Amino acid sequence: MKSVPGISPTLQGTRVRLRALLAVDADAIVEVSFYDGVPAASPAAARAMLARIAEDQARGETIHWGIEDAAGTLCGTIGFYRGFPDAVGEVGFVLRPAWRGHGLMSDALGVAIRYGYEGLELAGIVAHTEASNPASIAVLERCGFQHVATVGSRRTYARPR
Repeated sequence: MKSVPGISPTLQGTRVRLRALLAVDADAIVEVSFYDGVPAASPAAARAMLARIAEDQARGETIHWGIEDAAGTLCGTIGFYRGFPDAVGEVGFVLRPAWRGHGLMSDALGVAIRYGYEGLELAGIVAHTEASNPASIAVLERCGFQHVATVGSRRTYARPR
């Protein structure tokens, strides 16, 4: 596996662009900002989360992007989180509510998968979601992920290379 760069490279999809997130983006993404599953309660908390993610990325433990639509509006986030044990990346993603259901996340996830396998040379990619989140499950399945395990209400998916 190649090392994770200190800053997220800008990547272009068909309908979205993935770019590095900055502290000034916190107001736009506060509603979809999470760190270790805990949501941000304010723009200040979102900025603190972005700072922690930047520290994780500087250590090579994550890579994180903002998702922009064709108009350049920041509509969500996507990235690989929790390190890369055995060259396997855990992908996570979230879109702001107004942008859901328009195919943007499928495009963003496709771009991230390509970068994971080609740019980072990952051996595998996994994702976790709640069984009660059919939209996330549908995105994962559209992008070639297969259900591999369920523990409680949490489902695990893997994406073959």
